[in-house]
Amino acid sequence: MKKFFRLLLQYMLATYFVITIFKGVTIPTNSIYLIASLIGVSLSAFISTIILKFLTIKENFITSLLMTTLLCFGVFFILQEFMPGFVISDYTFEGINSGNLAIHSFIVTPVISMGILGFAFAFIGALIKAFEKNS
Repeated sequence: MKKFFRLLLQYMLATYFVITIFKGVTIPTNSIYLIASLIGVSLSAFISTIILKFLTIKENFITSLLMTTLLCFGVFFILQEFMPGFVISDYTFEGINSGNLAIHSFIVTPVISMGILGFAFAFIGALIKAFEKNS
């Protein structure tokens, strides 16, 4: 039980970190809604482990990353639709130009934001799981 709450807190902090980095995401101002949103996204990391075990797929970094990305995408979609104050909106990515690499500006839609948010959280969550197994 102690391990569960420690991992839940780590996932909630990772979720808050990922959400606050991106421009197009507005988090709820009500603390109850904020905590519920963080717990909802954090539980997707726990559910991914259960689903991988059910599908008899060996859990490693890549499988955990892919499954958590898919689940987080769904959770972010549900939060956007049903959670008051949680809004993912369009924003313009200004682009990057660094010698050999040039990325032009484009509009980031909510679906792309959900995918990027899901991948970013899943990457951090998979790192937490990998470090947890090694310790």
